Amino acid sequence: MTVAAINPFYGARRGNPALPTQIRKIVIGNATLYRADCFDVLPMLSGIDAVVTDPPYGIGFRYRSYDDAPGKYDSLMKRLVPELVRVTADGPCFVWQSPLKAPLWHRYFPAGWRIIAACKIYPADRSRAPCLSWDPVIFWSGNSLLRDHLPRDWNVDDLRPWDGYRGGNPVPCPRPLSQVRYFCDSIQADTILDPFMGSGTTGVAAVMAGKRFVGIERDPVYFEYACERIEAASRERAHADV
Repeated sequence: MTVAAINPFYGARRGNPALPTQIRKIVIGNATLYRADCFDVLPMLSGIDAVVTDPPYGIGFRYRSYDDAPGKYDSLMKRLVPELVRVTADGPCFVWQSPLKAPLWHRYFPAGWRIIAACKIYPADRSRAPCLSWDPVIFWSGNSLLRDHLPRDWNVDDLRPWDGYRGGNPVPCPRPLSQVRYFCDSIQADTILDPFMGSGTTGVAAVMAGKRFVGIERDPVYFEYACERIEAASRERAHADV
């Protein structure tokens, strides 16, 4: 595969025959989506302003097709973080993590990284009592501060009216859109990248925020669902702008 800088916003909603055969590219409005392994696409990208992503944690989580074996976490992060630094020109990155990996973060994230507490109030049901929990989101940037992007280093999202765990989303435990919008609405960036797009929540949030989006997802089922969600969000945004 030839590695070269490409414009991720060029084209129409169709496969791009100029790309390697293992990469499928689709453009929907201001969103450019790749069905591929992110490490096949990241070296070709440039002009990315910020990253908002939820990569595998290496905790044995059951995805549809990805093996989230704990032993893979080290190699994933050693490859991923330098690519995110490069593709954003050391710009702002927001990366969800598992608290179980906290003792290892200093090995991978650039100096000065910060933690944002993404808190969630879960709905009560027969299998789960009401509880308050939070996910750590790691931020770093070589040319800006956290306060340049977010009004505070925490967010509380009330999931009691949310049915994301019981809807048609094929991704187990998808991120609530309202919480991801807190990041995408606030970040000072025109273009947001998610190299682990999943069902497209970051893409929907970025489109609704009026920003350009680049998403990468290797699982074909997740990818198709993400395309549907982002296309619907693009139509909604276009209608709102009329």
